[in-house]
Amino acid sequence: MAKLKADLDLHKLEIFYWVAELKSFSQAAERLSLRQPTVSAHVQELEKVLGGKVLYRIPGKVSLTPLGVMLADRAKNLLAFKRETVAAVEQFHGTLTGELWVGGSNNPGEYLLPQKLGAFNKKYPGVKPILRIGDSAGIVQDVLDGKVELGFVGFKGKDRRLSFQKIWKDEMVLAVPKDHPWSRHKFVALSDLRSEKFISRERGSGTLDSLRQLLAKKRQSPDELLNVAMELGSTEAVKEALLAGYGISILSRTSIKHELTEGSIVEVPIRGLTMTRDFYEVFHKHRPLHPIAQAFREFLKHS
Repeated sequence: MAKLKADLDLHKLEIFYWVAELKSFSQAAERLSLRQPTVSAHVQELEKVLGGKVLYRIPGKVSLTPLGVMLADRAKNLLAFKRETVAAVEQFHGTLTGELWVGGSNNPGEYLLPQKLGAFNKKYPGVKPILRIGDSAGIVQDVLDGKVELGFVGFKGKDRRLSFQKIWKDEMVLAVPKDHPWSRHKFVALSDLRSEKFISRERGSGTLDSLRQLLAKKRQSPDELLNVAMELGSTEAVKEALLAGYGISILSRTSIKHELTEGSIVEVPIRGLTMTRDFYEVFHKHRPLHPIAQAFREFLKHS
């Protein structure tokens, strides 16, 4: 077995980790505020120390060698320990600085978390919040993979490695464009939905999952009840299609607050159906939270 030619350099490990994580030398350079040739040079030096290649380099694509897979896993743990140690020392001295990696599904990510993160940053100016937005299933996977420390999603998962805790209430409403015939109705029946083109969120969305659960309680099958004309990947895309007159949808009231106020979208009650749901905070049970993430959790309890 070949011996290492020198001690491993934690800085080079960090650079390699971000190339592996982002699958891109240029994105890693941007993430670390370095020049791309500098990133490439550090990775090459690391490979000389290790005595083997850690990355396959194909034009336009970066992937891990077997050695790289092993190293990336250990580098992730080392860098997490480094962050935790630095943050713990700073807390000991009464300061808090560093990065806060948070994930949010579309509704909390776009309409709730930016304000919360801004207020947290105002209290702790040395903290840099970094927010990833995706569908609920994707954010849950990001928490499992360690890409974010805290996730905020629209459903409660069943993975026993994760803790899901209710944090915010939400109400979903039937939304139609202002010139839709239903905009003048006091209410519609649930069965009326079959007659209209429905603009749906994509599978994996917490909004869609919550809607399915609510309809199931009414012994209704969403596939039979809804005439789905489109499946779109974000709430903003659904709103744009709705405003363009391509159908109706069921959306979080929070996500259309501005449009309801200006009157471009109208809420129509569905007789006998109240659509409330919970947003959940999710974190890994077996992975200690970074002190900054723990501080953000405490901050949310009192904000």
